[in-house]
Amino acid sequence: MKKKVLCVIPARGGSKGLPSKNTRLLNGKPLVSYVIATALQSSLIDKTIVSTDNEEIASVAVSCGAEVPFLRPAELAQDSSTLFPVLIHAMQFFDVSGWHADIVISFQPTSPLTPLADLDNGISKIIETGCDSVASVCEIDRNHPFRALKVEGDKIYPLTEYTNEKHANRQDRPLCYSHNGAFYIRTREVLEKWTGTGFALGEDQRAVIMDRVAAVNIDGLLDFKLAEIILKEKLC
Repeated sequence: MKKKVLCVIPARGGSKGLPSKNTRLLNGKPLVSYVIATALQSSLIDKTIVSTDNEEIASVAVSCGAEVPFLRPAELAQDSSTLFPVLIHAMQFFDVSGWHADIVISFQPTSPLTPLADLDNGISKIIETGCDSVASVCEIDRNHPFRALKVEGDKIYPLTEYTNEKHANRQDRPLCYSHNGAFYIRTREVLEKWTGTGFALGEDQRAVIMDRVAAVNIDGLLDFKLAEIILKEKLC
């Protein structure tokens, strides 16, 4: 039986780092429109919705082709609100109507350059392997954890036993990765088992390795300007 896939694009109205971030024009188009367009291109996604508490964002999302079946409750749209209750709220909203998502994607509008191929790769991976979750990651290069330090007063100490001369050269360090936040793909079961702590990724976690340029994450104005340059120069 075909898995039902729900893509939730969380787009809260409040943004301290960059006001009105989700509707701010990036290269002439609202920021949120980029991930909406990518999700709508996927033949593996059955429903693409935007979860927002903001009427303007809702209007923009609908004009871009996404569904906005509800306005997010205020208690799920605070600065302190976490993502998991937002995803569970969206999943359960459709449960009431009899449409039960098997897989739930959280796709961040702050990662507008995410390639469709990477998103589809992640969806295919969770369907084909039966894993608990798939997350987008990027290789850690300049800030490799083997080079991490701690400072006490003004004295520098190695943070771990691996911070030593043996790993001073890049080629001596193992490849390592970190979540870039572009998308997380989870099974219904993993979300239903969420206890209120942790990242709700389950035991069997898989990765989609993204190019660092495509994975630019817009948190502030500098990130926004960088994304504009990447788009205008067609760097990804």
